[in-house]
Amino acid sequence: MGKHRAHGWARLLAVLLAVALSAIAAPIELSFQLDGRHSAILVSAEVNGKPVTLILDTGATQTILDAKLLGLTNLDLKMSRFADSGPGLRGEAVWAEARLKLGGCTWRDHRVVAMNLDALTARYGRTIHGILGQDILSTFDRVTIDFRKHTLTLTARADAEPQSN
Repeated sequence: MGKHRAHGWARLLAVLLAVALSAIAAPIELSFQLDGRHSAILVSAEVNGKPVTLILDTGATQTILDAKLLGLTNLDLKMSRFADSGPGLRGEAVWAEARLKLGGCTWRDHRVVAMNLDALTARYGRTIHGILGQDILSTFDRVTIDFRKHTLTLTARADAEPQSN
Protein backbone atom coordinates (compact mmCIF):
# COMPACT_ATOMS: atom_id res chain seq x y z
CA MET A 1 0.00 0.00 0.00
CA GLY A 2 2.96 2.34 0.60
CA LYS A 3 4.00 2.01 -3.04
CA HIS A 4 0.51 2.95 -4.25
CA ARG A 5 0.40 5.96 -1.91
CA ALA A 6 3.78 7.20 -3.23
CA HIS A 7 2.58 6.83 -6.83
CA GLY A 8 -0.61 8.69 -5.92
CA TRP A 9 1.38 11.60 -4.47
CA ALA A 10 3.65 11.64 -7.51
CA ARG A 11 0.64 11.79 -9.84
CA LEU A 12 -0.95 14.56 -7.78
CA LEU A 13 2.26 16.60 -7.86
CA ALA A 14 2.54 16.08 -11.63
CA VAL A 15 -1.03 17.27 -12.17
CA LEU A 16 -0.53 20.32 -9.93
CA LEU A 17 2.68 21.22 -11.76
CA ALA A 18 0.98 20.88 -15.15
CA VAL A 19 -1.90 23.11 -14.02
CA ALA A 20 0.52 25.73 -12.67
CA LEU A 21 2.60 25.74 -15.87
CA SER A 22 -0.49 26.01 -18.09
CA ALA A 23 -1.68 29.00 -16.04
CA ILE A 24 1.67 30.73 -16.55
CA ALA A 25 1.52 30.24 -20.32
CA ALA A 26 -2.18 31.11 -20.59
CA PRO A 27 -2.77 33.99 -23.01
CA ILE A 28 -3.91 37.33 -21.63
CA GLU A 29 -7.01 38.69 -23.32
CA LEU A 30 -7.74 42.41 -23.00
CA SER A 31 -10.64 44.36 -24.39
CA PHE A 32 -9.89 47.59 -26.21
CA GLN A 33 -11.71 50.61 -27.54
CA LEU A 34 -11.32 51.59 -31.15
CA ASP A 35 -11.06 55.32 -31.74
CA GLY A 36 -12.29 55.43 -35.33
CA ARG A 37 -11.64 59.14 -35.76
CA HIS A 38 -7.90 58.63 -35.22
CA SER A 39 -7.66 54.93 -36.18
CA ALA A 40 -6.25 54.15 -32.74
CA ILE A 41 -6.54 51.18 -30.41
CA LEU A 42 -7.00 52.34 -26.81
CA VAL A 43 -6.01 49.90 -24.07
CA SER A 44 -6.68 50.15 -20.34
CA ALA A 45 -3.75 49.51 -18.03
CA GLU A 46 -2.29 50.63 -14.70
CA VAL A 47 0.75 52.78 -14.12
CA ASN A 48 2.06 53.00 -10.58
CA GLY A 49 -1.31 51.74 -9.34
CA LYS A 50 -3.40 54.30 -11.27
CA PRO A 51 -5.80 53.36 -14.09
CA VAL A 52 -4.67 54.74 -17.46
CA THR A 53 -5.57 54.76 -21.15
CA LEU A 54 -2.75 53.93 -23.56
CA ILE A 55 -2.61 53.98 -27.35
CA LEU A 56 -1.38 50.66 -28.73
CA ASP A 57 1.36 51.52 -31.22
CA THR A 58 3.16 48.54 -32.76
CA GLY A 59 5.51 50.97 -34.53
CA ALA A 60 6.71 52.68 -31.34
CA THR A 61 9.94 51.12 -30.13
CA GLN A 62 9.53 52.44 -26.60
CA THR A 63 6.57 52.92 -24.25
CA ILE A 64 5.90 56.61 -23.59
CA LEU A 65 4.07 57.86 -20.51
CA ASP A 66 2.82 61.32 -19.59
CA ALA A 67 5.38 63.02 -17.37
CA LYS A 68 2.68 64.26 -14.97
CA LEU A 69 1.62 60.67 -14.33
CA LEU A 70 5.16 59.98 -13.13
CA GLY A 71 5.34 63.10 -10.96
CA LEU A 72 7.55 65.04 -13.38
CA THR A 73 7.06 68.65 -14.43
CA ASN A 74 7.99 70.39 -17.67
CA LEU A 75 11.05 71.73 -15.86
CA ASP A 76 12.19 68.13 -15.29
CA LEU A 77 12.09 67.36 -19.01
CA LYS A 78 15.00 67.79 -21.39
CA MET A 79 15.04 68.02 -25.18
CA SER A 80 14.07 64.73 -26.76
CA ARG A 81 16.17 62.92 -29.31
CA PHE A 82 13.54 60.24 -29.89
CA ALA A 83 12.07 61.77 -33.07
CA ASP A 84 14.64 64.02 -34.70
CA SER A 85 13.07 63.36 -38.07
CA GLY A 86 10.27 61.34 -39.54
CA PRO A 87 7.01 60.26 -37.93
CA GLY A 88 6.48 60.18 -34.19
CA LEU A 89 6.13 62.47 -31.24
CA ARG A 90 8.49 65.39 -30.86
CA GLY A 91 9.13 67.20 -27.67
CA GLU A 92 11.02 67.26 -24.43
CA ALA A 93 11.49 63.92 -22.71
CA VAL A 94 13.52 62.02 -20.15
CA TRP A 95 13.99 58.39 -19.23
CA ALA A 96 11.99 57.29 -16.19
CA GLU A 97 10.89 54.11 -14.45
CA ALA A 98 7.33 52.99 -13.83
CA ARG A 99 5.37 50.00 -12.63
CA LEU A 100 3.16 49.03 -15.57
CA LYS A 101 0.35 46.48 -15.27
CA LEU A 102 -1.41 45.09 -18.33
CA GLY A 103 -3.95 42.38 -17.66
CA GLY A 104 -2.25 39.86 -15.40
CA CYS A 105 1.31 40.97 -16.21
CA THR A 106 3.29 43.54 -14.28
CA TRP A 107 6.57 45.17 -15.25
CA ARG A 108 8.28 46.64 -12.18
CA ASP A 109 10.76 49.48 -12.55
CA HIS A 110 10.26 49.38 -16.32
CA ARG A 111 12.24 51.96 -18.28
CA VAL A 112 9.90 54.31 -20.18
CA VAL A 113 10.09 57.64 -21.94
CA ALA A 114 8.37 60.41 -19.97
CA MET A 115 7.10 63.41 -21.88
CA ASN A 116 4.33 65.98 -21.84
CA LEU A 117 1.35 64.48 -23.69
CA ASP A 118 -1.04 67.43 -23.34
CA ALA A 119 -1.14 67.94 -27.12
CA LEU A 120 -2.02 64.27 -27.67
CA THR A 121 -4.81 64.49 -25.07
CA ALA A 122 -6.15 67.65 -26.76
CA ARG A 123 -6.05 65.99 -30.17
CA TYR A 124 -8.02 62.96 -28.96
CA GLY A 125 -10.46 64.97 -26.85
CA ARG A 126 -9.89 62.61 -23.92
CA THR A 127 -7.05 61.90 -21.54
CA ILE A 128 -4.31 59.81 -23.13
CA HIS A 129 -1.76 58.72 -20.55
CA GLY A 130 0.74 57.18 -22.93
CA ILE A 131 1.70 54.94 -25.80
CA LEU A 132 2.23 51.21 -25.41
CA GLY A 133 5.26 50.26 -27.49
CA GLN A 134 7.34 47.33 -28.68
CA ASP A 135 9.42 47.19 -25.50
CA ILE A 136 6.34 45.70 -23.78
CA LEU A 137 4.75 43.96 -26.77
CA SER A 138 7.98 42.12 -27.70
CA THR A 139 8.01 40.36 -24.32
CA PHE A 140 5.22 38.20 -25.76
CA ASP A 141 5.53 35.58 -28.46
CA ARG A 142 2.36 36.73 -30.18
CA VAL A 143 0.13 39.81 -30.10
CA THR A 144 -3.24 39.22 -31.75
CA ILE A 145 -5.66 42.05 -32.48
CA ASP A 146 -9.25 40.95 -33.08
CA PHE A 147 -11.07 43.99 -34.46
CA ARG A 148 -14.43 42.22 -34.58
CA LYS A 149 -14.36 41.25 -30.89
CA HIS A 150 -12.33 44.31 -29.83
CA THR A 151 -9.83 42.09 -28.01
CA LEU A 152 -6.07 42.08 -27.76
CA THR A 153 -4.58 38.66 -26.97
CA LEU A 154 -1.03 38.49 -25.62
CA THR A 155 0.53 35.04 -25.76
CA ALA A 156 3.58 34.45 -23.57
CA ARG A 157 6.77 32.95 -24.88
CA ALA A 158 7.28 29.36 -23.77
CA ASP A 159 10.78 30.22 -22.52
CA ALA A 160 9.84 33.54 -20.91
CA GLU A 161 9.86 34.13 -17.20
CA PRO A 162 6.34 35.04 -16.19
CA GLN A 163 5.63 38.57 -15.05
CA SER A 164 3.60 38.67 -11.85
CA ASN A 165 1.14 40.95 -10.14
